Amino acid sequence: MPTQLEITLETEDISTIQHELRIYLMNHPQDNDGQLARVITVINEKQFEVWMAHDGKKLIEEPTKWNQSYLAEQQIELHNNFSKERFLHMMTVANFLASDPTNEAPVEPFKLYGVSMGTIMTVGVIIFCIIGIAMVVFIRNQYI
Repeated sequence: MPTQLEITLETEDISTIQHELRIYLMNHPQDNDGQLARVITVINEKQFEVWMAHDGKKLIEEPTKWNQSYLAEQQIELHNNFSKERFLHMMTVANFLASDPTNEAPVEPFKLYGVSMGTIMTVGVIIFCIIGIAMVVFIRNQYI
């Protein structure tokens, strides 16, 4: 019985094939059944225009720097630039991370930085003060 990925290949719809490849990769990172390898072979044999030219963004090759956060970042990049290099790299990263589930992204502390964050905080304080003053005026008018 053909899988969803194989059925999608028969449609020859490039965007649907790309979508199904992304989903399959994330759901089956270790490709234990070899489905991704077979589908990539079919794509290459039929010369489907699935792959884009790589955008030149550097891929981290050191497994010690791979984590779930990096994989998620690459998934977003794959959506923007569906290059064979990035897809194969993601296969390697996803397989590595799936084989070592303790390799999670480190928890990042909450950071306040930049001009935009300062503006947001300033506006928030002003709004808080306005609400406070409005409450005082309302309560004063109600009970005095």
